[in-house]
Parts: sequence; structure tokens; C-alpha cells
Amino acid sequence: MPTPPPHVPNPAGIGAPGAPASGVASFFHEDDHPWLHRPVRDIASQGEGTLTAIVHETSGGRTVRIAHIRPASGIEWTTAADNIQLAP
Repeated sequence: MPTPPPHVPNPAGIGAPGAPASGVASFFHEDDHPWLHRPVRDIASQGEGTLTAIVHETSGGRTVRIAHIRPASGIEWTTAADNIQLAP
């Protein structure tokens, strides 16, 4: 029987304690995104709010960029980062 490979830390956190059961994990925040804390529009939903974060997540073996938007109601939603534009 072969010996299992040594443990290699997973920067995405998949399978780590506390990682989401869905296998989607956040591993990088774009702290320097020029639109952070500015009004944006989600072109998919036409909703508007303040961009609070852009997070890189892994899903299905690929990396996706997710935008977190907080409207005046305070209930945030997420959308693909490519779906946002600055609000007029």
C-alpha cells in the first residue's frame, strides 16, 4: 500500500477546518480595487449599492472574482466582479 503524500497547506482553504461544505473558498481580497467604498451598479440585477469587497474564490477548480455590494438597506449581495460598473 503506498504511503500518502505529506500534507501540503491549501491556500484556498478547501477541505480545511471551517471551510464551506460547498467546496467554495475565499482566499484573496483585492484591498486596492479602485472602486472599493464607491457606489456601483450590478448590471445583472440593476441593483445599486456600495462596493465593500472583491474576493477571489475557487469553485470547480477555477478561480472567480466575486463583488460584495451593500445597498442602503444594509443587506449585501454578491455578483460576478465583471458585472459591476460605477453608478452614475
